[in-house]
This record gives sequence, C-alpha cells and structure tokens, in this order.
Amino acid sequence: MKLKLKVPQWHYSLITDYERLSIFKKAIEKAVDSDDVVFDLGTGSGILAMIAARRARKVYAIELDPFTYDYARENIYVNKFENIDIIEGDAITYNFKEKADVVIAELLDTALITEPQVKVINSIIERDLLKKDGRIIPNGVINTIQLVEAKMTHIYYDEEIESEEVSKEVVYEEVDFYKINPIKVNYTLKLNLEKNCKNLGIKLRTYTVLDTENIGGQTPMLNPPLVIPLNKNANKGIIKINLSYKRGGDLESIKVRLL
Repeated sequence: MKLKLKVPQWHYSLITDYERLSIFKKAIEKAVDSDDVVFDLGTGSGILAMIAARRARKVYAIELDPFTYDYARENIYVNKFENIDIIEGDAITYNFKEKADVVIAELLDTALITEPQVKVINSIIERDLLKKDGRIIPNGVINTIQLVEAKMTHIYYDEEIESEEVSKEVVYEEVDFYKINPIKVNYTLKLNLEKNCKNLGIKLRTYTVLDTENIGGQTPMLNPPLVIPLNKNANKGIIKINLSYKRGGDLESIKVRLL
C-alpha cells in the first residue's frame, strides 16, 4: 500500500531521504504489535504514524506546529487511517489518554543540539507514560568527536564541504532514551592531533540506535556531521578541549575551549 502525502516545502527533503525513512520503517515494523498503543511525537507529515498504524491498535500522532499539523491531518484522512488520533499540541505537556507500548520520536539533530528530542522523551519518562517493557524508537544515540582542519570560520554542516580529518573519531557519549538525560552537557576531552593545523575545528557525528540490533549512520536529513571551528592554529600532539552545549537549544549554545 502506497501512501499519498502532501507536505510543506521544507518537509520534502525529509520524505525523500529514503535511507532515513527505511531505517525507521524497519524499526517500527519490528517493534509494533497488533494490540499496541503508539505515540508518534513530533509527527511532521504523519508518515511514521501511518507506518505504525498499519500494525498498531491505536496511534496518537502529535504535532506542535499548526501549519505542519494541517498537512498531517489531511494525509491521515486521505489515506483513510481510522486508528490514528492526530493532535495539535506540545508532546511535553499533552495529557495522553493512555500509556504507550511504543514511543516514536524522530526529533533528532546532530549531538541532539537543535531539536527537542531529549526534552520530549524526558517528559514521557517523568510522567510514566511508557508501559512496563515499552519500546522507544530510537533507543538512543552515540555521539562522536574528531579533530578537523576547518574550511570555514563559522559553524557548518560538513556535507558538500569536506573538512580534512586530523585525528581519530572518538565516542564521547552514549545517550539512552530510556533514562532521564540532562539538558546541559559539559565534557573535557583529549584528542591526538596528527599534524599541524591552520584552523583547528571539531567534527561531531551522531549514530542513531534504532534498537538492539540496528544503528543508523548519517543521511542528508538525519544528523549530518557538524563542524565547529576554533579559528586557531594548533601544533601536532595531544589537544585538550572543553565542549559544552544545551540539548534542544540552538547552535549558539555550543562552546568549545582549548585547555
């Protein structure tokens, strides 16, 4: 069964990122059973809610943005899903009518910085809205850091512009969405700079842990690598830095200091 979709212009890239969609589709179809209640938090176009609704007893799809909500509501109506309740509201405060067997939340961005994934999932856990043995999609993320020679002097996503990598990629945190996670993070890290560098920067990557067996890498619309230039020269050797930012904040919350 093919879905008929209308989306705002800025959502078109999301629904045509087929790698991103396929990894979530696979995880949803694996996790959802016929008697399940599913929450789709930040439903957007409603596509993940509709994938879940093919298997679930009931899906609650919630969207904060009223313009995007209208598109999701129309998509659900046109595709004749009668087991989806589409809700215009804030998933952090909305009073759901029942607990969820499965929570879907694709509110992701690199290092969880500019999207409210952690805030939203924290609210579900704190309000005890996930049933015992309930499943969260994704389960969590793995964040890594790497030194680069930056090509620009401001923060940018390393997509068309590829910065030279000048250290090994190192895991600096693993975030488990089944736990309450802090909004503000602060790490002191040591990395081995492999060559003298004219404009030292760091590259952050995020790997999405869909479930215990599947981890997704970066796609054009799912956690593209993020480069933060330090705008300083550095000599080969051990580099010690302090990295801090606010999850669900914005890129301006990122602070990187050489120690």
